[in-house]
Amino acid sequence: MSTTPSSSPTEEPFDLVVIGAGIGGLAAGAMVARYKKRVLVLEANYLPGGCCSSYPRKGYIFESGATTLMGFDEHQPLQLLQKALGFSIVKKELDPSMVVWMDGKKILKPKDFEAWLSIAQQTFGDAEKQEKFWRLAWKISEVVWRIAGSNLRFPPSSIKDLLYLGIQNNPADIRYLKYAFQSVETVLKKHGLGQNKALMRFLDEQLMITAQNTSSETPFLFAAPALCYTNYSNYYLPGGMISLPKALYRELRWRGSQLRLRKKVTSIRQQKDGLWEIQDNKGNYYYAHHVLSNIPVWNLPGITEGKLKRWAEKEVKRYPRFRGAFTMGIAVEDTFEADLPLHHQIILPEGETISHCRAKSIFVSFSDRGDTIRCPLGQRVLSVSTHVEFPEDWFNVPESYDAQKQQVSEEIQDIIARHIPGFSKDKIVYQIAATPLSWQHWTSRHLGSVGGIPQDIKNSLFTLSGALSPVPGFYRCGDTVYPGQGVPGVALGGIIAAERIRRKMEGE
Repeated sequence: MSTTPSSSPTEEPFDLVVIGAGIGGLAAGAMVARYKKRVLVLEANYLPGGCCSSYPRKGYIFESGATTLMGFDEHQPLQLLQKALGFSIVKKELDPSMVVWMDGKKILKPKDFEAWLSIAQQTFGDAEKQEKFWRLAWKISEVVWRIAGSNLRFPPSSIKDLLYLGIQNNPADIRYLKYAFQSVETVLKKHGLGQNKALMRFLDEQLMITAQNTSSETPFLFAAPALCYTNYSNYYLPGGMISLPKALYRELRWRGSQLRLRKKVTSIRQQKDGLWEIQDNKGNYYYAHHVLSNIPVWNLPGITEGKLKRWAEKEVKRYPRFRGAFTMGIAVEDTFEADLPLHHQIILPEGETISHCRAKSIFVSFSDRGDTIRCPLGQRVLSVSTHVEFPEDWFNVPESYDAQKQQVSEEIQDIIARHIPGFSKDKIVYQIAATPLSWQHWTSRHLGSVGGIPQDIKNSLFTLSGALSPVPGFYRCGDTVYPGQGVPGVALGGIIAAERIRRKMEGE
């Protein structure tokens, strides 16, 4: 890392430099650019979007992470962003949002809450107890989404912020705060569902998709909207998830700001005059009055110095654990049923895990039939993912890396073939697999981390760091910052960061 200042800036300093063109960074950059500010977004990859993007390979378009998009309903972050910026994207609503395969059962997750409640009761029993549990989850989910977008000064950093939050919120909602300190498992037990092992296994794997944790650790306040996300409008994006970052990039450019790709930031330092100096891996220097980091907290110590570095190191110590992912892109002949839902979770039999990953389920998303942007007519593209409990393990096995990768790939193919009608290994046209090592190369995220900080009682919504830092002029957003992971979460984080930066720029 360079600690020697370069010569004077070769171009006028930017008002804001954003590091990382994930959804949070692009959202924040476009929102700040609305106020006629010069914004530059730097991205290490050759495509924008980070974990919400798509990439071409051998004539196919595979997803790099997220495969569905929610957050456009009333009060939700993508709706707020869309209204503020005025962009639109082509999207197809899904219903059901997902099918879960578990113990020989096909569990549909429809949008209609009452329909889902009936399915849950028939599948897991304890009808009256489940009704109370799911209605509470739905109520909390509605409250969380209603208040999230109106609390752009959370976490508070001043008396003024506290007063603002007091005015913005309904005092009656305070009664739900207790669920930030109660796990899903605790709430299940209070509803008499603590012995319903099938339901708990189901919830554990659903939470792994959305919270990176299980029912014994995830706070119910965060889990409620995560468990109910399929009861909101959920969308498939024709052509791939990259449609969203491309739309945000267009808004950024239309407002006179820039995105520069293949520019990996290697150094961030503040000069004596307060101006920020950013260096990339090509030896280029950029200068800005404000800097927004949209990269994971674990990446920061290696590119910062002084007070900022010491603070980043403390943040890393607070969150020592994260998970990785093993993903596959599979192109197959389209021999599937006409009404096949596009998104599936397959939960393994109790006691079984995927080799070298320790995961208990896989997630499978299909391209829509007729989406010829992603594959030729008569074929479908599958995006498959599973969690890796200890991603660092994949960095320490050079002699067996390829064999492990092949073993996991074969296991995943076999699991899909046993559960999803129409899939067979002999129909595969092309496939590619990626480990945490691949993810680190693709996204530049430390050890290929995915999903941000696992939600648990110690690291709940109320203990995550916010957009501000101890160093004036340096801000953060992304999935390791409040409000956390998921496309709606990081979009909201970007909106919050943009509001903080705007207020500072305007001297509020």
